Amino acid sequence: MSNSNPPGSVTIVIPARMGSNRIQLKNLRILNGSPLIQHTIDVAKASMLSDKVYLNSDGELFKDVAIENHIEFYKRSPDLATSASLIDDYLFDFMKNRPSDYLVLLNPTSPFFEVEGLVRAWEEFINSGVDTLLSCEKIQTHCFMNGKAVNFSIDQKHPRSQDLVPVRALNFAVSIWRTSSFVASYTENGYGVYSGNIGFFDTESWENVDLDYEEDFQIAEQISKFLNAKSEIPATYPAFVKEYLDENPDPRN
Repeated sequence: MSNSNPPGSVTIVIPARMGSNRIQLKNLRILNGSPLIQHTIDVAKASMLSDKVYLNSDGELFKDVAIENHIEFYKRSPDLATSASLIDDYLFDFMKNRPSDYLVLLNPTSPFFEVEGLVRAWEEFINSGVDTLLSCEKIQTHCFMNGKAVNFSIDQKHPRSQDLVPVRALNFAVSIWRTSSFVASYTENGYGVYSGNIGFFDTESWENVDLDYEEDFQIAEQISKFLNAKSEIPATYPAFVKEYLDENPDPRN
C-alpha cells in the first residue's frame, strides 16, 4: 500500500444485502469458481489498507462468510436492508456504531476491481484532499438526457467524440469518505453520500463491469474465462485486407 497515509483510522466495509431482487442471492452466487463476494473480500485484505474489514449485511449467511475469512461482521437491521433502503442510511448507521476517521466502501458487484485499483483510489483520495471520492466510468461519447444534449451542442456540426468533455457515470466500485464530513452532512441535511468536497475516481477497463442483471453475470463469466486464459486474441483480417496492409502498414489518418 502507498505511503500516502493520513493520520487517523481507516475501515473497509463490504455491503451485501440478502434480498437482491434482480439476481437471487447475488453476492453468494459462484463466479469464476468462488462466491461473488469472495473476490472483494480478498481485495480488501490484500490491500493492507486497514485491519478493520467489515461485511455489512442483514443475513446470517454472510456472518458465516465473514468468520471463514477472518473479518468482522456487522448485522444490519432489517429496515436498512430492504429494496427501498438507501446507502446514506445504512452507512450512517454503520459509521455511528463503528466509528473511524475514513470509510472505504468496496462493492462486491464489481468483481474485476483489483488491489491496484484500490491503491490508485486511496492515493487519489489522499492527494486530492477531498472529503468524498466516488468511482465512476468515464464515458466520452455523445450523451443525451431528457432529449437534450449533455456534453455537446446540436446547433453545430457533429463533433468528434475525442473532442467531447467526458460524462462520468457512478459505478460505486469503490467509494471513500471522511466520516466526519459524512456524519455532519447526514445529521444536518439527511444525506451523506454527497458530502463535503467531492472528487471522482475514474475506473478503467474491466473495473467498469458492474453486475446488476442476469446477463451481466453471464458476460462476467465469459470475461473471467478470457482473463484466466492470459492471452489476447490476435487481430485477423481477410486476405484482401492483408494485401492492403502489406502495402499500407499504417492506414490511419
